[in-house]
Amino acid sequence: MPSSRGTRKDGPLISPASGPGHWRARLAGLAAVVLVVATAAWVVVGRDPDPAPRTHTVVYEITGPGGRSPEIRFATEGVNSTEKAEAVDLPWRKELTISSGPGLSVAQVMAANGQGESISCTITVDGHVVANNTAKGEHATVSCSNMITPAVAGQG
Repeated sequence: MPSSRGTRKDGPLISPASGPGHWRARLAGLAAVVLVVATAAWVVVGRDPDPAPRTHTVVYEITGPGGRSPEIRFATEGVNSTEKAEAVDLPWRKELTISSGPGLSVAQVMAANGQGESISCTITVDGHVVANNTAKGEHATVSCSNMITPAVAGQG
């Protein structure tokens, strides 16, 4: 029965912990560890910073030739809060400050048309028009919405 060490004609078995392959194996292991550490450092240092809370000036506008909207609903805090205005003379404009971050916020306005031929909505965020829509016909409903993304820390 052969021994667990075995025999070779050209000499004894060399354990992997010693001999010519030992340093290559250690070097390969060390290279793997360096690669893992470098990758982890890149992930931690190279990732985007966390979003910073920021406020935005949001302007809702409703216009139409009918001169009046029976109801306008609009988002006030960017997430869960809305308000309603009833029997509103057109054009109508509402300016709010809405916070975004760390998650998304929503700017949204909806208006019902009275007896005019059309009604339009516009949303402006920080001076840029981000949504614009028109609905035609008496008693039509128009809506505009836009997602407000939080700013990245250190960026505008």
